[in-house]
Amino acid sequence: MAEPKDARFRKFFGDEPLAEAPEFSLLPRYYDTLMGDVPYRMWVNYIVDLLRRLDSTFRFRRVLELACGTGTVALEFARKGCYIVGVDLMEGMVEVALEKAQKMGLTKRARFYAQDIAELHLPDEPPFDLALCLFDSLNYITDPTKLAQVFVRTFAHVRAGGYFVFDLNSEFALREHLFDQDNLDEDEEQTTLYYFWRSEYDPQKRLCRVDMWFAAKDTRGDWRRFREVHWQRAYTIEEVHQMATAAGWQWVKVLDAYSYQPPHPESERWYFVLRRP
Repeated sequence: MAEPKDARFRKFFGDEPLAEAPEFSLLPRYYDTLMGDVPYRMWVNYIVDLLRRLDSTFRFRRVLELACGTGTVALEFARKGCYIVGVDLMEGMVEVALEKAQKMGLTKRARFYAQDIAELHLPDEPPFDLALCLFDSLNYITDPTKLAQVFVRTFAHVRAGGYFVFDLNSEFALREHLFDQDNLDEDEEQTTLYYFWRSEYDPQKRLCRVDMWFAAKDTRGDWRRFREVHWQRAYTIEEVHQMATAAGWQWVKVLDAYSYQPPHPESERWYFVLRRP
């Protein structure tokens, strides 16, 4: 994708094109700043309430989070008294999560590993009561065969009667440019991270390319500028159903995200609930 040429963009990112870096390769140290307004605690409370509504007898203490990022959701469950294991492909994300667990005094309740979730292997961990994968992480798996393997490997790590809760961006969200956003109008005295994202969706391949430009201010007041290219795939609910049930999961429910209602044509994100029989 060509870089924008308007003055507002050039002010923060300069006139010279920035090299393209793979997704999440440079972002981990700035991720929590970028996601400072994300309502993680609301997500956790929603999941807890959703499971209570679906199965009033279900109790969980051992939680597995796939694609855990910097561990914010995982550590919220740890803070609630759960034992949590977080797994993420990017070592930089895991390093930040471990640092946060140490600062919060939660290292006995929270462990983090760098692994590909399609090859999940935790031989020293007993089966989990609950598995999670949030924030459209599964959309980043653009190979359907690999996504199917995630359901297989997660099934192997959850106990009978346990649940797997995850979300996905819908095709509507990717087609309607959910990712087209920036914060270039924010106060320069208060902002340490500027971003500018633009997306292109290919309906034939169902692939969405997102070009993300960042300008991060360090403690000396100097700016670091970089660009990452992210890819997401749109999956249908029917495809997810086929993959999940083929792996052995019992299909429980799919919802319009953060509600208790079924999806509608303009749902931007779906929440799925599976149960291991």
